[in-house]
Amino acid sequence: MAPFNIPPNEVHLWWAPLDLSDETVTDLRSLLNPRELVRADRFRVPKAAHRFIAARAVLRTLLGQMTAIDPARIEFAYGERGKPSVSAAPHFNASDSGDTVVVAMASEEIGVDVEGLRTLANPGRLARRICTPDELEQLDALSEEEAGAALLRLWTFKEAALKAVGLGLPGGLRNVDVDFRRGKPPQLRRLREHRNGWSLLTADVDPRLLCSIVVRGAEWRLVTRRFGFQST
Repeated sequence: MAPFNIPPNEVHLWWAPLDLSDETVTDLRSLLNPRELVRADRFRVPKAAHRFIAARAVLRTLLGQMTAIDPARIEFAYGERGKPSVSAAPHFNASDSGDTVVVAMASEEIGVDVEGLRTLANPGRLARRICTPDELEQLDALSEEEAGAALLRLWTFKEAALKAVGLGLPGGLRNVDVDFRRGKPPQLRRLREHRNGWSLLTADVDPRLLCSIVVRGAEWRLVTRRFGFQST
Protein backbone atom coordinates (compact mmCIF):
# COMPACT_ATOMS: atom_id res chain seq x y z
CA MET A 1 0.00 0.00 0.00
CA ALA A 2 1.36 3.42 -0.98
CA PRO A 3 1.75 6.00 1.80
CA PHE A 4 -0.87 8.72 2.21
CA ASN A 5 0.57 12.14 1.44
CA ILE A 6 -0.66 15.29 3.17
CA PRO A 7 -0.65 18.34 0.88
CA PRO A 8 1.86 21.00 2.00
CA ASN A 9 -0.87 23.59 2.72
CA GLU A 10 -3.05 21.29 4.86
CA VAL A 11 -3.18 20.30 8.50
CA HIS A 12 -4.89 16.95 9.02
CA LEU A 13 -6.43 16.17 12.38
CA TRP A 14 -8.01 12.89 13.45
CA TRP A 15 -9.97 12.34 16.64
CA ALA A 16 -10.96 9.02 18.14
CA PRO A 17 -12.77 7.75 21.24
CA LEU A 18 -10.58 5.78 23.65
CA ASP A 19 -13.21 3.86 25.58
CA LEU A 20 -13.12 0.65 23.53
CA SER A 21 -14.18 -2.87 24.41
CA ASP A 22 -11.80 -5.08 26.39
CA GLU A 23 -11.55 -7.41 23.41
CA THR A 24 -10.55 -4.58 21.07
CA VAL A 25 -7.93 -3.26 23.49
CA THR A 26 -6.46 -6.75 23.87
CA ASP A 27 -6.10 -6.94 20.09
CA LEU A 28 -4.51 -3.48 19.94
CA ARG A 29 -1.75 -4.45 22.36
CA SER A 30 -0.06 -6.21 19.44
CA LEU A 31 0.62 -2.80 17.84
CA LEU A 32 2.66 -1.48 20.77
CA ASN A 33 6.36 -2.07 21.37
CA PRO A 34 7.69 -3.64 24.60
CA ARG A 35 8.46 -0.28 26.21
CA GLU A 36 4.94 0.96 25.56
CA LEU A 37 3.45 -2.23 26.96
CA VAL A 38 5.51 -1.88 30.13
CA ARG A 39 4.22 1.66 30.51
CA ALA A 40 0.64 0.52 29.94
CA ASP A 41 0.95 -2.21 32.55
CA ARG A 42 2.14 0.30 35.16
CA PHE A 43 -1.29 1.94 35.29
CA ARG A 44 -3.11 0.88 38.43
CA VAL A 45 -6.53 1.68 36.96
CA PRO A 46 -7.42 -0.68 34.09
CA LYS A 47 -9.47 2.01 32.31
CA ALA A 48 -6.43 4.32 32.19
CA ALA A 49 -4.28 1.50 30.81
CA HIS A 50 -6.87 0.72 28.14
CA ARG A 51 -7.04 4.36 27.08
CA PHE A 52 -3.24 4.56 26.84
CA ILE A 53 -3.11 1.44 24.66
CA ALA A 54 -5.88 2.75 22.43
CA ALA A 55 -4.23 6.18 22.04
CA ARG A 56 -0.88 4.67 21.07
CA ALA A 57 -2.57 2.29 18.65
CA VAL A 58 -4.38 5.19 16.97
CA LEU A 59 -1.12 7.09 16.55
CA ARG A 60 0.76 4.05 15.26
CA THR A 61 -2.01 3.15 12.82
CA LEU A 62 -2.11 6.67 11.38
CA LEU A 63 1.67 6.80 11.07
CA GLY A 64 1.53 3.44 9.33
CA GLN A 65 -0.89 4.91 6.80
CA MET A 66 1.45 7.84 6.24
CA THR A 67 4.54 5.70 5.70
CA ALA A 68 3.15 2.36 4.43
CA ILE A 69 4.99 0.69 7.34
CA ASP A 70 3.38 -1.93 9.55
CA PRO A 71 2.14 0.08 12.60
CA ALA A 72 3.73 -2.43 14.97
CA ARG A 73 7.12 -1.81 13.32
CA ILE A 74 7.03 1.99 13.55
CA GLU A 75 10.16 3.23 15.33
CA PHE A 76 10.15 6.59 17.08
CA ALA A 77 13.16 8.87 17.26
CA TYR A 78 13.30 11.57 19.93
CA GLY A 79 14.74 15.03 19.55
CA GLU A 80 16.91 16.94 22.00
CA ARG A 81 13.80 18.06 23.90
CA GLY A 82 12.04 14.69 23.72
CA LYS A 83 9.65 15.35 20.86
CA PRO A 84 9.02 12.17 18.83
CA SER A 85 9.38 11.82 15.09
CA VAL A 86 9.20 9.00 12.57
CA SER A 87 11.35 8.72 9.48
CA ALA A 88 9.43 9.44 6.24
CA ALA A 89 6.36 10.60 8.20
CA PRO A 90 4.98 14.15 8.38
CA HIS A 91 5.42 16.21 11.51
CA PHE A 92 2.88 15.02 14.06
CA ASN A 93 1.64 15.58 17.58
CA ALA A 94 -1.01 13.95 19.76
CA SER A 95 -3.08 14.90 22.80
CA ASP A 96 -5.85 13.27 24.79
CA SER A 97 -8.57 14.50 27.11
CA GLY A 98 -9.03 11.18 28.88
CA ASP A 99 -11.69 9.60 26.69
CA THR A 100 -10.68 11.16 23.35
CA VAL A 101 -7.37 11.35 21.51
CA VAL A 102 -6.49 13.78 18.72
CA VAL A 103 -3.58 13.42 16.30
CA ALA A 104 -2.47 16.33 14.12
CA MET A 105 -0.10 16.08 11.14
CA ALA A 106 1.39 18.58 8.72
CA SER A 107 4.47 19.23 6.60
CA GLU A 108 5.78 21.67 9.25
CA GLU A 109 6.36 21.56 12.99
CA ILE A 110 3.06 21.18 14.81
CA GLY A 111 1.57 20.91 18.28
CA VAL A 112 -1.96 20.07 19.42
CA ASP A 113 -3.82 20.18 22.72
CA VAL A 114 -7.33 19.02 23.62
CA GLU A 115 -9.09 19.81 26.89
CA GLY A 116 -12.51 18.94 28.22
CA LEU A 117 -14.84 21.89 28.78
CA ARG A 118 -15.19 22.59 32.49
CA THR A 119 -15.63 25.35 35.04
CA LEU A 120 -12.29 26.43 36.46
CA ALA A 121 -12.13 26.35 40.25
CA ASN A 122 -9.95 29.44 40.67
CA PRO A 123 -9.58 31.18 37.30
CA GLY A 124 -7.92 34.26 38.79
CA ARG A 125 -5.09 32.27 40.33
CA LEU A 126 -4.61 30.26 37.13
CA ALA A 127 -4.57 33.42 35.02
CA ARG A 128 -1.86 34.99 37.18
CA ARG A 129 0.18 31.81 36.89
CA ILE A 130 0.04 31.31 33.11
CA CYS A 131 -0.77 34.67 31.52
CA THR A 132 1.43 37.49 30.30
CA PRO A 133 0.55 41.07 31.34
CA ASP A 134 -1.08 41.72 27.94
CA GLU A 135 -3.19 38.56 28.25
CA LEU A 136 -4.33 39.58 31.75
CA GLU A 137 -5.49 42.91 30.34
CA GLN A 138 -7.49 41.11 27.66
CA LEU A 139 -9.13 38.85 30.26
CA ASP A 140 -10.01 41.86 32.43
CA ALA A 141 -11.99 43.31 29.51
CA LEU A 142 -14.30 40.25 29.46
CA SER A 143 -17.22 39.26 31.64
CA GLU A 144 -16.56 36.62 34.31
CA GLU A 145 -18.19 33.89 32.21
CA GLU A 146 -16.37 34.96 29.04
CA ALA A 147 -13.06 35.17 30.88
CA GLY A 148 -13.34 31.61 32.20
CA ALA A 149 -13.99 30.20 28.73
CA ALA A 150 -11.25 32.35 27.20
CA LEU A 151 -8.74 31.23 29.84
CA LEU A 152 -9.34 27.55 29.12
CA ARG A 153 -8.99 28.17 25.38
CA LEU A 154 -5.83 30.19 26.08
CA TRP A 155 -4.41 27.20 27.96
CA THR A 156 -4.90 25.01 24.89
CA PHE A 157 -3.19 27.58 22.67
CA LYS A 158 -0.20 27.80 24.99
CA GLU A 159 0.23 24.07 25.51
CA ALA A 160 -0.10 23.38 21.77
CA ALA A 161 2.51 26.06 21.08
CA LEU A 162 5.02 24.62 23.53
CA LYS A 163 4.43 21.12 22.17
CA ALA A 164 5.07 22.42 18.64
CA VAL A 165 8.64 23.29 19.62
CA GLY A 166 9.04 20.10 21.65
CA LEU A 167 8.97 21.62 25.14
CA GLY A 168 5.55 20.92 26.61
CA LEU A 169 4.54 22.49 29.92
CA PRO A 170 8.12 22.65 31.27
CA GLY A 171 8.72 25.27 28.58
CA GLY A 172 6.71 27.75 30.63
CA LEU A 173 3.21 28.87 29.69
CA ARG A 174 4.10 32.52 30.25
CA ASN A 175 6.68 32.19 27.48
CA VAL A 176 3.76 32.06 25.03
CA ASP A 177 1.85 35.28 24.34
CA VAL A 178 -1.48 35.24 22.47
CA ASP A 179 -3.66 38.06 21.17
CA PHE A 180 -7.25 36.83 21.59
CA ARG A 181 -9.20 40.09 21.56
CA ARG A 182 -12.86 39.84 20.63
CA GLY A 183 -13.72 40.31 16.96
CA LYS A 184 -10.44 39.10 15.45
CA PRO A 185 -8.82 35.71 14.93
CA PRO A 186 -6.41 34.77 17.74
CA GLN A 187 -2.77 35.31 16.90
CA LEU A 188 0.42 33.98 18.43
CA ARG A 189 2.55 37.01 19.23
CA ARG A 190 5.42 35.19 20.90
CA LEU A 191 6.54 31.59 21.33
CA ARG A 192 9.59 31.80 23.55
CA GLU A 193 12.24 33.37 21.29
CA HIS A 194 10.00 33.30 18.20
CA ARG A 195 7.84 36.35 17.51
CA ASN A 196 6.23 35.37 14.21
CA GLY A 197 5.93 32.54 11.73
CA TRP A 198 3.31 30.44 13.55
CA SER A 199 -0.43 29.91 13.05
CA LEU A 200 -3.16 29.16 15.58
CA LEU A 201 -6.02 26.89 14.50
CA THR A 202 -9.06 25.57 16.37
CA ALA A 203 -10.85 22.32 15.58
CA ASP A 204 -14.44 21.35 16.38
CA VAL A 205 -14.17 17.66 17.20
CA ASP A 206 -16.78 17.41 19.97
CA PRO A 207 -18.97 20.00 21.72
CA ARG A 208 -17.51 18.85 25.06
CA LEU A 209 -13.93 19.56 23.99
CA LEU A 210 -11.63 22.44 23.09
CA CYS A 211 -8.95 21.56 20.55
CA SER A 212 -6.21 23.94 19.43
CA ILE A 213 -3.35 23.52 16.97
CA VAL A 214 -0.16 25.54 16.51
CA VAL A 215 1.76 25.00 13.28
CA ARG A 216 4.70 26.75 11.69
CA GLY A 217 3.80 28.88 8.66
CA ALA A 218 0.63 30.53 7.42
CA GLU A 219 -2.48 29.99 5.27
CA TRP A 220 -3.22 26.48 6.45
CA ARG A 221 -6.35 24.51 5.57
CA LEU A 222 -7.61 22.27 8.36
CA VAL A 223 -9.01 18.83 7.49
CA THR A 224 -10.70 17.00 10.38
CA ARG A 225 -11.75 13.35 10.45
CA ARG A 226 -13.04 10.86 12.97
CA PHE A 227 -10.78 7.79 13.22
CA GLY A 228 -12.01 4.24 13.64
CA PHE A 229 -10.26 0.87 13.59
CA GLN A 230 -11.46 -1.07 10.56
CA SER A 231 -11.22 -4.41 12.33
CA THR A 232 -13.43 -3.43 15.29
